[in-house]
Amino acid sequence: MKRLALALALFACKPSRPPAPQAARPPADPPSSKALLAEVDRLKDQIKGKPKTFEVVSALGNLYYENGRYLEAVDAFREAEEMAAPVQAEAEALRKRGVKPAADAPKECRRAPEHGLAQIAEAAGKLDPPHRLRCLEDALEMALQDAARRGNSLYLIGDPDSALAEHRRVLEQSPDYPESLFFVGAILLEQSNGNKIQFAAGKKYWERLLKVAPQSPRAAIVRETLPKADEVFKARPQTQGSAASSPAAGNDPPLGHPPAPTAEEMRNLQEAVANTERTPELEKGLDDLLAEGERDLDQGRYQEARDAVVRVMPMRPDDPRTSAAMGGAMRGLGRMEMAQRTLLHALQLDPKQPRALYEIGKLKAQQGDKEGASRSFAALKSADPAFARSHKVDEELAKLR
Repeated sequence: MKRLALALALFACKPSRPPAPQAARPPADPPSSKALLAEVDRLKDQIKGKPKTFEVVSALGNLYYENGRYLEAVDAFREAEEMAAPVQAEAEALRKRGVKPAADAPKECRRAPEHGLAQIAEAAGKLDPPHRLRCLEDALEMALQDAARRGNSLYLIGDPDSALAEHRRVLEQSPDYPESLFFVGAILLEQSNGNKIQFAAGKKYWERLLKVAPQSPRAAIVRETLPKADEVFKARPQTQGSAASSPAAGNDPPLGHPPAPTAEEMRNLQEAVANTERTPELEKGLDDLLAEGERDLDQGRYQEARDAVVRVMPMRPDDPRTSAAMGGAMRGLGRMEMAQRTLLHALQLDPKQPRALYEIGKLKAQQGDKEGASRSFAALKSADPAFARSHKVDEELAKLR
């Protein structure tokens, strides 16, 4: 247990951005996310109910988040938020008194495995107000990331309204926080559905993101999507009797993210697929739908592409071409985590699948990984030169230089 706690503390201290030159490095690299999560699962009963530091709870939330276990991430991040709340209240009280944070961060503010939020807050209490506020704000940066990731997790489990509220709370504390500017804008745009005031508000958040954080990985998708926002987020017809049109349902779920089916619905779907006769007519219909989705993708009509391909997926769950098209649609709709998972699945099925290589290259470029994007585009040129030419891969490579 002690070794696990230390590993989690080291994981918590792993910086989410390149550290400042004076930042202390942990004495050893923390274990991989998957390996550490496996150990957490193995010792879950022993960990339950035991006292934990803010850093350990935050690390648990990030482990769940990075491994796609979003329901558990929501709960862990909520616990971390509750632990950080008194420190946030103290920082807010200082700001209301007109205190401005000092330019330099005292050494007492540096986080280490044995010196976390609680110890930093205690040390900050002995400093003058400007240094105290700087100390608290630096220590709370991890809490801001936790709150933003909780918002992302809520979004990914199909609860955009709670996600929107969570990201708005982040912006109350840090008005230019890039991740929250992106998601508030995205959710407002997705839910606007013809509401011009909400649509304009969503665009303003995205425009603000481009102004304050042009190098953010989210900025790339905003730059690509914002000029065609009228088309991407156009009003969608609602089916009578659907959950989206129900007065009690509230706002629509995120684009491409319907409510999760029940276990019984999944069994029924699997049985229906298994019992469906695979006639030449059916296969031709699936081919036509997939081709339609790919045409929409090439024209930047990501919602239409998703709507076409989602009808093919149940019948072809292990078809790399179908997975590649769905991954491309998710990338275009800003669903980066889902896009990455789907595209990697396509490449596991077929490492030379051209659209998967193209879309993963675009995704890596948007995330700022120029080297990874270059490798994917180069692999595409080797695997399918004709596809690479038709999709102007040489131009994409030129952008990376």
